[in-house]
Amino acid sequence: MKYEGIILRPPGEAQSLLLQVTTGCSHNKRTFGPTYRDKKFRIKSMEEIEEDHREAGRDHPIDRVFLCDGDALIIPKPRLLEILASIRRYLPCVERTGTYANAKSTLRKTPDQLRALQTAGLTIVYLAAETGSPVLLEKIRKGVGVEKMVAAGRRVKEAGILLIRGGAHFPP
Repeated sequence: MKYEGIILRPPGEAQSLLLQVTTGCSHNKRTFGPTYRDKKFRIKSMEEIEEDHREAGRDHPIDRVFLCDGDALIIPKPRLLEILASIRRYLPCVERTGTYANAKSTLRKTPDQLRALQTAGLTIVYLAAETGSPVLLEKIRKGVGVEKMVAAGRRVKEAGILLIRGGAHFPP
């Protein structure tokens, strides 16, 4: 597995294989925490991703996968579908695939696109919702207000994907 920089995951993903499909975060303007500041955001190539899937599939049966870094949901739907298909191909025992997401990337996906991702195997989304305070959201430069955060959460749930409020990042 080829990881770039420090890899972070939620506590609920402690037993998951961490697959880095992006580096950094698509919205790295927050005022708190240096979480992804040392990495320039990019989406990894399918070649890089599939190489990691093949390598992981050789080791032992894996039933949980977490797509890293800060917001894999920003990846365009066709590429995400390719990634999920690659997981099924090389890691056939996987029953749960999760990722971090922010409200902006979530709302860029239509309800139909999110349902397609759920059907393809995306089962859990950790929505970065550090606070519900409009004042704090503006102060930390979150990039969205409360209404958009709530709308993003609803969209995830309506697609049949488990929604977890994620804001805390823990290293593996």
